[in-house]
Amino acid sequence: MFIVDTSDTYFLDKIYEDMDKLCVRYDSILSKKVIGKSVEGRDIVALKISGEREEILRCAQNDKKPLILFVGGIHAREDFSVMLCMKMIEQYCYYYNEGKILDCFDVMNIINNADMYFVPAANPDGLNIVHNGIKASSNYDKLRDMKIWGEDNTYWKANANGVDLNKNFDDGNWDIRACVPGTGVPCSERFKGYEANSEPETKALVNFCNKNSFSLMVSYHCSGNCTFWADSGTHHMFNGLDEKIMDELNERFIYRKTKVSADPKIYGCGFENWFRKRMRRPAFCVELSPFVEGGKQHPDYMFEELVWQHGKSTGLFFAEKAIEVYNEVKGDAKKYAALTE
Repeated sequence: MFIVDTSDTYFLDKIYEDMDKLCVRYDSILSKKVIGKSVEGRDIVALKISGEREEILRCAQNDKKPLILFVGGIHAREDFSVMLCMKMIEQYCYYYNEGKILDCFDVMNIINNADMYFVPAANPDGLNIVHNGIKASSNYDKLRDMKIWGEDNTYWKANANGVDLNKNFDDGNWDIRACVPGTGVPCSERFKGYEANSEPETKALVNFCNKNSFSLMVSYHCSGNCTFWADSGTHHMFNGLDEKIMDELNERFIYRKTKVSADPKIYGCGFENWFRKRMRRPAFCVELSPFVEGGKQHPDYMFEELVWQHGKSTGLFFAEKAIEVYNEVKGDAKKYAALTE
């Protein structure tokens, strides 16, 4: 019997409980680390899948494996992204132990050759607000006066300070990042904060990346069934490697290829933009599920139909690409010099 149940709304307490249960069931390959605390003091958790037997062999050979990071739930109302991360973790561990193939991907081989890190709920306070309302927040006295851009709490995207985390990262564009009229103060979405990297959730991801040499990063969002894969400020440094990965993703999955993001006043300060700029590695923002006008998300019970059947093996795909990026850097340092600086 599987632990993760994504048949309907996946509440935060159950997510935390399932993280612990998964680490017990798959203790030989799955581990948990708290990488920071949210505004309200909740754990921001990273789960690591690593093929232990292969890891022992590699350590003996003084060799390392590429690392890849997957992040869900930066935007609170986009809980499909949290559900996908949690279900991928369980399914990948299960397929690894069973030695089975998933969507033509050799799960055991991939996990033995790349360490996969997941931060399923990067904005736990926001997720709590979406599911239980602002009165469930310990920061309610501040939140009650903030504007909600939408009908109710289910439209909430920000953290418990009213900061849109995906506009808060210091990629060098924070000063020019445009604010939609009315979002220059704390509110349910689009407020970039009073300074870059101001939020504890932002800092947790930044510090985690600075402590680990990830070859590639994937941030899951909703909606649009598309992928934002490059921006004008960093696209040149990857010598076509980012576009090669994007074209393969587009060919294999339903997530269409977007144009290179051109204006830093519009694209700036997202986590994927920060990662490309500061980590100098490829990063992808995958938008799950069909586009929804006005920000209202699809009902949670539609996860299996709209997300899982299309996206369940994207983690394995990107892990394979991380291995390729890692090998490219090792094998041709001049060609991909930007990736090694």
